[in-house]
Amino acid sequence: QAVQRQLEELEERQRALETFGVKLERELRGESDSGMNDETQMLHEWFELVLEKNKLMRYESELLIIAQELELEDHQSRLEQKLREKMATDSKSK
Repeated sequence: QAVQRQLEELEERQRALETFGVKLERELRGESDSGMNDETQMLHEWFELVLEKNKLMRYESELLIIAQELELEDHQSRLEQKLREKMATDSKSK
C-alpha cells in the first residue's frame, strides 16, 4: 500500500511537471505573454525540469521494481504455506 501511495504521489508530481513544462515550452516559443523574456533563465528552468522528470522516472522504475518484489515475496510465502500443508497432509496419510 505504501508503494501504491508513493506511485500515486509520483504521478501527481509528474502531472504538475508536465503542466509546467508545457507552459515553459510555450514561453520559449514566444506563444505566451507571461512577461518572462529572459531566454537564458527559461532554458535553465527547462533543463532543470527535464532533470527532475528523469529523476521521477527513475524513482517510478524503482517503485515498480519494489512492488513487483513484494508481489513475488507474497507469492513465495503462499507457495511455501501450500507446500507445508501438502507435506503435513502427506505425513499424516503415511
